[in-house]
Amino acid sequence: MKIGWIGLGHMGMPMVKNLAEAGFDVKVWNRSISKAKESGLPYAETIKQLLGDRDVIITMLFGSQSVEEVYGQIASSGVPLRGKIFIDMTTVHPETARKIAELMIKNGADFLEAPVLGSVIPAREGKLTILVSGDRETYERCMVIFEKLGKNIYYMGDYGKASTMKLINNTVLGSFMAVLSEAFAFGKKAGLEPETVLDILSNGAGKSGILDAKREKLLKEDYSTHFSIALIHKDICYALDLAKEYHFPAFMTTQTLDLLSSARANGLEEKDFSALLEIYKKLANIKEET
Repeated sequence: MKIGWIGLGHMGMPMVKNLAEAGFDVKVWNRSISKAKESGLPYAETIKQLLGDRDVIITMLFGSQSVEEVYGQIASSGVPLRGKIFIDMTTVHPETARKIAELMIKNGADFLEAPVLGSVIPAREGKLTILVSGDRETYERCMVIFEKLGKNIYYMGDYGKASTMKLINNTVLGSFMAVLSEAFAFGKKAGLEPETVLDILSNGAGKSGILDAKREKLLKEDYSTHFSIALIHKDICYALDLAKEYHFPAFMTTQTLDLLSSARANGLEEKDFSALLEIYKKLANIKEET
């Protein structure tokens, strides 16, 4: 099984390296070709070159717009797509997943929608949670790939369902990070010892995988990017689009979007989303000890 991989960002790079280390024949392409050259993996200079001898092509991009652009290039490449399998692991709007599925199937290819839960560390460790929609037989054929990338794999059925569940998950992710940042900043403002605040939250109402993952980032105010403000902001926007479609009252998610928008306005867009703490510090006029 020869795999072509498109997208070498914070998530794409460790994921494709896991497949290479597992013995898969991989070749990569990236819109910024310098990233492909720096990956240390076999790479194609053009998307057409990548498609030529690959059986499975996996995309891991930024969002709906980039996915539509790349799949548009694929469809117009002139390379016969019949018999190839395309897997998009990007977090996109469900309507985008359905649109790309229709495009690929019309061109004779198979398509799976497979967004992931988790950030850089589980991506490196091959412990992502993967949600898959599409043809069940194609899903089962690709299980050997998914098992090298993820620990928990869920088959969701029809196109759009996997992306819908991913967006619902990220409403919780964003809102939980917001409330953890608020609680931590609240403790700082009240003069409580930061490590004690997080210890107690970890053994109380804040106990969660999110707090475990972000504990050191909050304590050290280390906002090196595992999952950026820009990405979670994009996901929350998609989720609220869905909420409008379903006439669903997404109160908490709407407030989270406002906070994320404030973070973007304050130049934190490319920082890890634990940088929401900086917004609370600014609003509460919390000064660092010197």
